[in-house]
Amino acid sequence: MATNAASHTEAEPDGNTVAYDKLDHLLDDWHARIDELKVQVDLATLDVREDVAKRLEVMENVYLAVRSRLADARHDAGKNMATVRQSVDQLLVDLRRAYDDAEAVMKRSHGA
Repeated sequence: MATNAASHTEAEPDGNTVAYDKLDHLLDDWHARIDELKVQVDLATLDVREDVAKRLEVMENVYLAVRSRLADARHDAGKNMATVRQSVDQLLVDLRRAYDDAEAVMKRSHGA
């Protein structure tokens, strides 16, 4: 009976794996949003394009930083998930701000 319980436990993902998987999914969603905004930028006027392109570059850099931080933490068994989560959460706040700024420029351009 103990062998079955041990086998069952090994088959279940641990809390860190679940957290990393959730963060991976969240980052995939953000990447899709960034790609959608790039399409909107392509359709925008030149002055809007330049402004949003700069903001998109910031977003891409923040996105890549989050993705890198998550990959590093996944490979570093000694990392505390709470510390990783805090770091990633702050980067996600930065990503949200950059996205909101770029989106606001796009909305203003459509209203003008």
